[in-house]
Amino acid sequence: MSKNGIPDATDKRIASALQLHGRAPWDQIAQVLGLSERTTARRGQRLLDEGMIRVIGVLDTQLIGRPAPVLLGLRVETGSARAIAASLSGLAETRTVMALCGSIDHFVEVIPESQSSLRTFLFDRLPAQVRSSSSYPVLRFYTGSHEWNGGALTEDEERALRQEPRSPFGGRSGVVDLHTEEHRITQLLARDGRMSTTRLAGELGVSQATASRRLAAVLEQGVVRIRADVAPSLFGLTTEALLWLRVSYRHLDEVGRTLSDRPEVMTLVSVSGSYQICAHVAVRDTHHLQAFLTDVVGALDAVSDIDVSILLETFKRGGFTLAAPSPAQVPTPDAPDCPPAAPEK
Repeated sequence: MSKNGIPDATDKRIASALQLHGRAPWDQIAQVLGLSERTTARRGQRLLDEGMIRVIGVLDTQLIGRPAPVLLGLRVETGSARAIAASLSGLAETRTVMALCGSIDHFVEVIPESQSSLRTFLFDRLPAQVRSSSSYPVLRFYTGSHEWNGGALTEDEERALRQEPRSPFGGRSGVVDLHTEEHRITQLLARDGRMSTTRLAGELGVSQATASRRLAAVLEQGVVRIRADVAPSLFGLTTEALLWLRVSYRHLDEVGRTLSDRPEVMTLVSVSGSYQICAHVAVRDTHHLQAFLTDVVGALDAVSDIDVSILLETFKRGGFTLAAPSPAQVPTPDAPDCPPAAPEK
């Protein structure tokens, strides 16, 4: 890290390595990146301690029989945006809460325990200051944030660290019945995806061998995906946006696969409702966002309409409530606040 506290190229490479293999030992990362183990461990641990990277275990809730996530787009009363975001971030059912500039004020990802709890959430738990809401049940995950990478490594380095691919989130439903200890492990990994088996054993009150066996089971079954949660800005990607696409159903799968392969796309899902695809993208600035919209998305004939909202602030990500941004992170007054016009067809 440079003297002014800004991550340098080595920090970015370590962050990218953790995105590919969140539980990789420091000596393994050091060997792949051509760094000393001492430097790698010191730099990597500092990134973790300062919260610039958080390694967590993300649960594939549908795999254990829960309903599919639901995405919400909210319009709220003027002056209530921050209070509503804080309120929603405090609810166990929300995994992501963002404030946006565009046609919606807030984006919320809801992870329901059951259909009954989903009804309760939508009917009774939205703040009174929400003026209107639109709900979009997720049909399919094409790519998730646990698969996204900042791209700071070479192809050979990526190949050496990349884990065996798993089926997409929601690809299998209700096929895993977790043991009590395995369920507890998913909760512990949600807090610290690099938690050692020694510590897991202590938390569970079991032998290290039992903890290792239970850990291997939840990872091998794909119940938990270890994710290095890194803000895209660490890689110089200072503009994030949500794209809502209307797509011909005949070409929906083709569009989903094409866009999910793009390095700009962090998450892409198909949804039911007035739009068919929702994508979360990260780019260098608004000029590159417009280029992505016109040259990539706009070139797809099956896409008939695009709605774009720029991210203003993330309040909750990966199930964790984030601290308010420091003054240095707040955009300067001359920074563009709203998205460029989306291309129309």
